[in-house]
Amino acid sequence: MNSFTNKFGLRFHHFGLAVPNPDEAFRFLRALGYRFHPAVLDPLQLVNLALATHPEMPAVEVVWPSDVPSPIDRLLRRGGPMVYHLCYVAPSPEQAIALMGEDGLNVVPIGEPKPALLFGGQPVSFYTVDNVGLIELIHGEPP
Repeated sequence: MNSFTNKFGLRFHHFGLAVPNPDEAFRFLRALGYRFHPAVLDPLQLVNLALATHPEMPAVEVVWPSDVPSPIDRLLRRGGPMVYHLCYVAPSPEQAIALMGEDGLNVVPIGEPKPALLFGGQPVSFYTVDNVGLIELIHGEPP
């Protein structure tokens, strides 16, 4: 398997928080003691992103619309600001997906893996897991 200590070989990385405008989310997270990495516009994901980290709390990726349409727009129209995905580091994404399937989970890919600007170009992929929701896998350890 791999060095991660769970059945699927995944390590939690962050929650994905979709917001129409990041200002309030930034203010809230800063008041909680989060530190922000520089925000980026990801041309492949078509969204703006900023990763907030904390020494004692889970990381939060703040995601907000760019100037071009993206899936985040529909999500925000339907439900407003929300935590909409869980992200895991996957040293072997294909193996993790196969193991989830062997465990009886229905895992459906959402597009092809793409390099993620926020994670130094490390590929990421998204999947829906029935009765769990949207997950993101970072292919290998981000820099």
